[in-house]
Amino acid sequence: MKSSKMLPVFRMLVIGVLSLACGSYGAGFSILEQSVSGLGRSLAGMTAETRDPSAIFFNSAAPAWFEKAEISLGTHFLHARAFYDDRGSDGFTGNNGGNMGGWSYIPNMYVVCPVASGVSLGLGMSATSGTSTSYSPYWIGRYLGVETEIAVMDLNPVIAWKVREDLSIGVGGLIEYADVTLSQAVQFPIPGSADGQMKMEGDSLAYGFTLGVLYEPVSGTRLGLGYRSRMTHDLDLNARVRGVPAILTGMGLKSASSAEAELKLPSMINFGIQQDLGEKWTVMADVSWTEWSVMDELTVEFDRPVLGSKGDTLKMKWDDCWRFAVGCEYKWTEAFTLRCGLAYDQTPVSSKDSRSVRLPDADRYWASAGIGYKLAENIRLDLAYTHIFFETVELVNKTPAGTLRGKVTGDADIISAAITYMF
Repeated sequence: MKSSKMLPVFRMLVIGVLSLACGSYGAGFSILEQSVSGLGRSLAGMTAETRDPSAIFFNSAAPAWFEKAEISLGTHFLHARAFYDDRGSDGFTGNNGGNMGGWSYIPNMYVVCPVASGVSLGLGMSATSGTSTSYSPYWIGRYLGVETEIAVMDLNPVIAWKVREDLSIGVGGLIEYADVTLSQAVQFPIPGSADGQMKMEGDSLAYGFTLGVLYEPVSGTRLGLGYRSRMTHDLDLNARVRGVPAILTGMGLKSASSAEAELKLPSMINFGIQQDLGEKWTVMADVSWTEWSVMDELTVEFDRPVLGSKGDTLKMKWDDCWRFAVGCEYKWTEAFTLRCGLAYDQTPVSSKDSRSVRLPDADRYWASAGIGYKLAENIRLDLAYTHIFFETVELVNKTPAGTLRGKVTGDADIISAAITYMF
């Protein structure tokens, strides 16, 4: 019996590991949620922000503008809805899988602390992905994916220096921890045999750096430029296939193995501007570029063959992508601030053939609103709501057993709250 006649488990693993990449920088369903005040304006102007500690994520030069130590604790509740509609798949049977989205909870924390004249330290800790997708166990694409649980955490210590009254620079380190759990059904080439289940778990640490500059050319105009470096995850994985027929194990085929995969995550450049219009109004914008072209291919290698396979390489050919955001703030009173914003978030997926069923990414359009309220002289509360519209997309996943064809529609909501304390 030739392993090539089986629906290849190793290719499912490659597609599964890819989902981690989708989650790391806002693609897929893991939506950017690093700042509550920023989410109130679709993250517009965050690269030029000088008043909220969460600006650390976007620009490592931001802490230099704080005169006192501050700590900000944020929490975000994400609810994604996404539905698959089959459009004439060949070789697959089952239902459409129901809502693959669901609820996710994502926390973050930021601290800034001036330590000398013009010099400040900062620390950001943000769960950059904390979502999941889950289909019905008997859905038509169950051999490509059923459950996906992803968590990616960034730790970002920075040091910022105010070179002049109107200019600061900053540098920081990045420590990123990734954890992934994936499952899917497995079809065996034996008439009448029940589906098996593949489950893969793994984690990784990766390291990088951030750079930033923040400039105020004239009073009321702030410009910011931030850079987050490319990172490479050397994932250590454990894969096991359950329910393997005895005839296959009797042939000496193994159903479990450790594995490795190298996952390159892209660099990102953010440019932001804020412009005060009098004492009450501020308008702002942000442009982000993400180097998703590093996701050209992804290789999984098993330490020992799983059901006859040593691993595989999946060609992705993703594109670099852009994000554009505009927003405004209105200072209603000394204690009360209103915010709103719009954004366009481009997908890196280059074609329907490279779109994964685990995270069928699409272009997205954001609409946001938020408020900031000063509870006391040194305590601020921020609330935000964002609705995200997903463009309807097609996916075509070809396997030796057939071709899965369908469309995916969806949207998402983010409800956020943060408390900031000034020492």
